[in-house]
Amino acid sequence: MNPLIERIRYSIRIAVILAVLGSAVLFIWGMIGRMAVDWDVLRSALEGFVAFGIFGFILGFLIYDLEP
Repeated sequence: MNPLIERIRYSIRIAVILAVLGSAVLFIWGMIGRMAVDWDVLRSALEGFVAFGIFGFILGFLIYDLEP
């Protein structure tokens, strides 16, 4: 398979893992801080999902060749 396709697939996997973990942390942190689940907590978790997803994709693209 094309090495660029493999690199992109690897980056997407890293992005999804980081996005899910990051948004879960922000959701739980917001829930504990506010003692309620409201739209601000959900919005924060969604923003975290997008931000951590972008960061994870870039990070996965950069570290692809570092894995043995």
